[in-house]
Amino acid sequence: MTRLDCLVVRPFLAFATYIVVLVTGILMPNQGWSQSREDPTQTTGDLVVVVRDHQSQPVKGAKVGFSACFGDLSFESPSWLYLPNPASQERFPREVQSDEHGIVRLKDGKKIASNFRVSLVARHQGRHLCGITNLSRAGNEDVEITLYPECKITGTLVCQELANRGLELDRNSVSVSFDGMLCVEHHSLSSEFELFLPPGEFSLSVSGLNGGTLTTKRSLLVPEGVAEMKLHVIQLSLKGSRQREGLPAPEISNVIAWKGDGPKSLKDLKGNVVLLDFWGHWCHACVAKLPQLSELDKRYRERGLKIIGLHIDVGNRITSLSEYEAYEKTLEMGVLKGSSISYPIALLAENPTPFRGNSEKDALCKVAADYGVNSYPTMILIDREGNVAGEFRDSAEGRSRLERLLLVPESE
Repeated sequence: MTRLDCLVVRPFLAFATYIVVLVTGILMPNQGWSQSREDPTQTTGDLVVVVRDHQSQPVKGAKVGFSACFGDLSFESPSWLYLPNPASQERFPREVQSDEHGIVRLKDGKKIASNFRVSLVARHQGRHLCGITNLSRAGNEDVEITLYPECKITGTLVCQELANRGLELDRNSVSVSFDGMLCVEHHSLSSEFELFLPPGEFSLSVSGLNGGTLTTKRSLLVPEGVAEMKLHVIQLSLKGSRQREGLPAPEISNVIAWKGDGPKSLKDLKGNVVLLDFWGHWCHACVAKLPQLSELDKRYRERGLKIIGLHIDVGNRITSLSEYEAYEKTLEMGVLKGSSISYPIALLAENPTPFRGNSEKDALCKVAADYGVNSYPTMILIDREGNVAGEFRDSAEGRSRLERLLLVPESE
């Protein structure tokens, strides 16, 4: 058998299942999801999956779902994650187990398979079997997944730059992809991780979330017949915003044009607290938070807050001021509800630039590389002395930190 025989997809029955990308939720009872093939409640959007072992026998009691999550920050070990609302980022783990015929029904599984680039994952913990397969965006009427003896993968994450400061990585994330689709995640407060995978070729993406590290990538080959593998230590690098905390903020460079009254230099804004918003028209979450940024501008402008939007183009769609102004008109009619963006916007072209350190990909432009921005939206605070103060998140904790930088009295 070939290595990536670890999951066999072939016509058999109506097929169903789904899953995630990032989430939080509700556990469903096992028996409520185990369905026979004659189940009268089955709908046309459900996905029926037949689970067999590598000897072609049906497997009873296997957990099946789209993308599995392990670790002390997941809901179980493993949990199966469902994403009913991508915009809300809410996770709803629902455990689905195969019946005596090896059959499970995944509610709305066909829709999930067509909308999300995630793998179908099955595991029988007691028998130490697991399987992973990818589904096409269309079809998926009948699916069979084959389970093979699993391999326990362990590893350690290290960020030497944090260690030199006497700090540890926390809220670490390891994501495993199979042929470009997310299949397994490990989220933990520990720098150690543990995964269970079938034989095959995979890709690991690793980062320390709260540690402010760049994401690094590693390929992984799991041979057949290997029960355990310990990986070499995976080295992570700090983002530029963490490396530069307390140091002068890098200048905004290579600006095509300004929408609004932008500064000639960040040095011109010394004495103010500056919030840099890295965003783009291609990023739904970036656009969705624009009203909140306008509210921050209105609330804190008189206190000395200066917001600067850094719009980074992707795909050469907005490369001039006139193109951006036309785009902003659509925002005013949509998410901004008749208002306009009240702070200046710098237009930046996409210009892939390597990060300093161990990163799986380049930054979108030089300014993003200087600040270590590898996800969007990202907001960076600069204090009144012109030094990087770190990343900003619009939360109660984030606003309290902003108010301290702005010297807002606690009584207000």
